[in-house]
Amino acid sequence: MEQKQLTEQTQKDPLWIRYKIYLEAEDISQSRIHSSVAFLKNRLEHSRNGYLNSAVFEDESDLDAFVLRFYVENEVQEESCLSPEHAESFIIDLAEILDDTAAAHSFMELEGEFSFRYRKEDKTYTFRSESGWDYCDFREREEDR
Repeated sequence: MEQKQLTEQTQKDPLWIRYKIYLEAEDISQSRIHSSVAFLKNRLEHSRNGYLNSAVFEDESDLDAFVLRFYVENEVQEESCLSPEHAESFIIDLAEILDDTAAAHSFMELEGEFSFRYRKEDKTYTFRSESGWDYCDFREREEDR
């Protein structure tokens, strides 16, 4: 009975998630453009976290000019959180994908931000990985409230 009440309470919690990711690089081979885009798309589409699977992709890369420009966006709003397990692991899951992307494709710039509101958490992070870095630097941003 206690578990049922806990589950009912958890499912009443509203959830709001928004993230934007930008990949950019110039003077790189077409194969690197394709592999960078495929890597990030694959990691998001096949993530165990359902809030990462529904991202919208926009590929503005110019293969003839050897320019990578790839954008990812998503916003999720649920009046009652449908997947508490995924909500609770969202920040860690996204950070892991971003860090893996930076490490695997250190020749490109990776930047963006993500926001998360769930239960008592209300966080916004910016992130950046410059060309030559094999990691992603995350910073918590204070919102004007």
